Amino acid sequence: MADQKRLAFSIIQFLHTQLQNGTMSPDAQESLEVAIQCLETAFGVSLEDQSLAVSQTLPEIFEAVAGKELEHSRTNSEPVTPSEDDVAEAERLKTEGNDQMKAENFEAAVSFYGKAIELNPANAVYFCNRAAAYSKLGNYAGAVRDCERAIGIDPSYSKAYGRMG
Repeated sequence: MADQKRLAFSIIQFLHTQLQNGTMSPDAQESLEVAIQCLETAFGVSLEDQSLAVSQTLPEIFEAVAGKELEHSRTNSEPVTPSEDDVAEAERLKTEGNDQMKAENFEAAVSFYGKAIELNPANAVYFCNRAAAYSKLGNYAGAVRDCERAIGIDPSYSKAYGRMG
């Protein structure tokens, strides 16, 4: 039951973060509030139960697993060149991530950079920017992993080496 409570806590934490982002409609926000209350009641946990927290947030855990799956699928297939539309959308998402960094909304920045990476995984800057956001969140392992990926894409990208240090 302890693992179930930790998982429920992580889900509640994720939903609460989504509420704080302020990007949802009032109806969606109300739905998330109800979902949080239901989970708290069903599992007997709340955000005050910090002893249930794990070292990574749910999006970070998901990103790590999804990234490994994506890496595995890429090694087993031909490299895909993103379309011009994907490149443009990835740049827009990167800019949004940059705006979130300036606003010190680091979880949202990680999300935007992650979406940019999905559209254009050959851009070292996206990984390096996400590494900065991970670092601000205290996820140093994620930051190092992204710096290594940036360096793998562009071995001469000095900013990635500096950020990894």
